[in-house]
Amino acid sequence: MKTNVFKYIFFTIVIFMIGLAVYLLYKDGNNQIYAIGDNELEVNIVRELNIGICNYDTINPILSKNRDVQYIDKLIFEPLLDITNDFKIENGLAEEFSKINDTTYIVKLKDDVYFHDGEKFTSDDVIFTINSLKNNNIDSIYKENVKDIQELQKIDDYTLKIILNQEVEFFEYMMCIPIIAQHSYNENLSSKTEIPIGTGKFKITKIEGNNIIIEKFDSESETKINTINLVLKENAKDLYTSIEKNEIDLMITNNINYEGYIGSIGYNVTQCVGREFDYLILNNKNPILNNKKVRKAIYYAIDKNQINYNIYNNKYNICNFPLNYGSYLYNSDVNIEYDLNKAKEMLIEEGWVLKNNIWRKNYRNLNLRLLVEKDKEKRMQVAQNIKEQLEKMGISINIISVNTNQFNNYIKNKNYDIILTGNIISNNPNINTYFNSENMSNFSNEQINNLLLEIKNIDSQEQSLEEKYTKIEEISKEEMPFISLYFNSIFIISNKNLKGDLTGNWYNIFYNIDNWYKIE
Repeated sequence: MKTNVFKYIFFTIVIFMIGLAVYLLYKDGNNQIYAIGDNELEVNIVRELNIGICNYDTINPILSKNRDVQYIDKLIFEPLLDITNDFKIENGLAEEFSKINDTTYIVKLKDDVYFHDGEKFTSDDVIFTINSLKNNNIDSIYKENVKDIQELQKIDDYTLKIILNQEVEFFEYMMCIPIIAQHSYNENLSSKTEIPIGTGKFKITKIEGNNIIIEKFDSESETKINTINLVLKENAKDLYTSIEKNEIDLMITNNINYEGYIGSIGYNVTQCVGREFDYLILNNKNPILNNKKVRKAIYYAIDKNQINYNIYNNKYNICNFPLNYGSYLYNSDVNIEYDLNKAKEMLIEEGWVLKNNIWRKNYRNLNLRLLVEKDKEKRMQVAQNIKEQLEKMGISINIISVNTNQFNNYIKNKNYDIILTGNIISNNPNINTYFNSENMSNFSNEQINNLLLEIKNIDSQEQSLEEKYTKIEEISKEEMPFISLYFNSIFIISNKNLKGDLTGNWYNIFYNIDNWYKIE
């Protein structure tokens, strides 16, 4: 009998403790328990976020050229197709996106989507958006995305056909454009209403002076942040001041010298890989550089980490291939590193002899010209650093610094040995510019050419696509037609009270906003 009583008391206590724990955790929707060492601390969750933006132009997603506004707009206006954080294509407003032939696509739209004003989203909105972008009077960063669309055919309210005037590789990436409501804009994309509307998880509720307020649209969404206040500032200096004073919770910059404005403590920084890719082009038709071991020797002799440390405050992202920006198609296992001994071995194997600290072969010095635009200050510093590194190991470098017109003439006439230059990476994985018949390295490889042709005919979601790209990387590392250097960085500077996973990429910084929150 006593045993039963003790059991009853024990279970009663256990149930009470569980109930108490649940009560303490959920007694207030804005409270959360934190473990700090052996102690627990109850804090208040703030569901309002202040984001600073400078050089604001317009919240219109089609017309804005402000990078930070484009990030914010992804919360308000959904795209037809979207990109994941590893740069795969996924459905946005499209339920299906099917390629019928090289120039024809059928798009099936989601039929349960509503704009923030309650109007239903249909094919008419997609057609209106694309036709607006093709309008000669509209200046938009998305104009290039639709330039090859010849015709749009509405099949029904949730189905349309896209016909191109030519085949476009990875065309689905071109359809990662924000869709706007036809009933909300006139032909010049001026809003018919005071507040622009979209279909995203947040909606604009107020535009007043230097503030734009956006609020969570779907009350059932798991997003912890209910309100985002966009605080508009005139310039970056004002943003730095605001983050220092905790007037804003978050700002975005690509300035590697941000610590010069706000110091190095009192805030958090999340570094994302940017889309500015710098590399060295090696002229494969040059009498010296037509030997792949010489090209690889140059690669092995360049310490990219030294460049990053000396010139970019260690805040750039060393890379080994143009896809090394977070793309799921990049294979990190295909890699070679800085190795002076390996560089020397490569040259010795090809008959070069080091005499008086200069490599010589058949009475010829290993002497190369490095072409760079003189108005690119950082690249000029990088060119000097590369010159110093290569000359220490016996490769003589003559820097040719010229203005942009002269630079282009050198390239047009193929009058160069090595070029230090860069590209703005597209959101799609097209790497033809580095390997096609017009590539500036004057490089040709039949196996890579065949692989690129195969890639063109593979669905971008197929597993075999990764295998093709890995093979191209392997061949590229063996042949070394160019030398990848680094990508720039984007920095998300945030208040220490802002919690959650702030990692993103240059396409979207808000992938994980559902788990963002502030504490007091």
